[in-house]
Amino acid sequence: MSAVTVITATMAERGALLAEASASVAAQTVPPSEHLIAVDYMRRGGARVYNLLAAGVNTPWTAILPDDDVLYPNHIETLSAASEGADVVYSYCDVTGDDPWEAYNQPFSAERLRQTSCVAHVAMVRTDLIVALEGWDEVHGYDYHFWLKALDAGARFVSVPVRTWRYRLETDWRHESRGGV
Repeated sequence: MSAVTVITATMAERGALLAEASASVAAQTVPPSEHLIAVDYMRRGGARVYNLLAAGVNTPWTAILPDDDVLYPNHIETLSAASEGADVVYSYCDVTGDDPWEAYNQPFSAERLRQTSCVAHVAMVRTDLIVALEGWDEVHGYDYHFWLKALDAGARFVSVPVRTWRYRLETDWRHESRGGV
């Protein structure tokens, strides 16, 4: 049994994206214990959905996968191998779409994190850290705010310089990496 549960928030109209994300979870060389998915029918936001999903996690690690991103088959294996002594583990990514976002493809820097969103939203987090931080705040930029809370709480971040997922960054989609879009 894996020590990782993957959580994915989605919306009803994003079935094709969810299918691709789910297939990428099923193709992992080290499969997760389970893949929890919730549909945000009421449009209350990703933070609320992630908090609901995280409440159902029974493994030491929670891997976050938005419905519009895709894991490469080695993602969980690679992050798990780098997890000893860490609280948050994330890897580099390939970017498709309109913006060559490269902020996630750099070694971890606490100073840089205090200035910009540079920790990938597709990450593996100790489940007990999510509980201790009381999850994600329901604010714009919830993932970035979560990383700042984790940093302030003394969390240890590990950045793995291997591209293990694909970040879709389309012009008309809202992304935390885009400020007010």
